[in-house]
Amino acid sequence: MKKLGAIGMSFYALLCVAVMFMMPMNEYEWMLDDPKARADGLTFCGLPLDDGIDARIIALIVLLPLAIAGCALSAKKRRIHYSAWLALVVLLVWGWRFFVHYPLCPGREAF
Repeated sequence: MKKLGAIGMSFYALLCVAVMFMMPMNEYEWMLDDPKARADGLTFCGLPLDDGIDARIIALIVLLPLAIAGCALSAKKRRIHYSAWLALVVLLVWGWRFFVHYPLCPGREAF
């Protein structure tokens, strides 16, 4: 049963990472697929600002169940549980995806 739980947690962690990378960082990213816009030199920094729900927050909400389970199981076992390590790794991927890897455009805030 423990292996099944570890497999389930690992699958959920992979699902979290997949969701993070599938969500667009800007709702107007579809404009980059237009060949005419690409020929005009449109880049990520030239896209309109996105005022919608932030992808960072949604990805963090998806990560919360894994983090809560990791904290609860770690408190129960009195040592760091496997799911807590998974949550930490996924949190690091989240930070890399939305803060480090985020294109730094002049005149735009990344936060």
